[in-house]
Amino acid sequence: MEISPDARDKLAEKLGGDPAAAESGAAKGTRPSRNARSASVDPVTRISMIIEDATGVDVEEISADSDLTDDLHIDSVSRIDIAIRIEDAFGVRVEEEDLDSAQTVQDIARLVESRFPATGQNMPSGSN
Repeated sequence: MEISPDARDKLAEKLGGDPAAAESGAAKGTRPSRNARSASVDPVTRISMIIEDATGVDVEEISADSDLTDDLHIDSVSRIDIAIRIEDAFGVRVEEEDLDSAQTVQDIARLVESRFPATGQNMPSGSN
């Protein structure tokens, strides 16, 4: 599936990338690695990208307020997959019960942020 140049530029901007680089990558038929695209984005966007990878829901359809069940139709199996991917991306432990208690993407971001020391340390850039 091919997206329009405007949609590609909008997505590249949202992900913190360079629209020109996204265009040249698309022209070559390659996609920038998820590592390169996720290194400089906020936690909600990174989690949205993880949800996209785990469920196939387009990242443009995911917002901080998206309800995991009602809006994104994420089932229990997908929640486990998302928890594992979050652990890999952020280097934090996420129990299935933790993710079950989250209703929105923002809830997941708060959960992940709560796993970091209160020393003002920022969440690390992920490897996802």
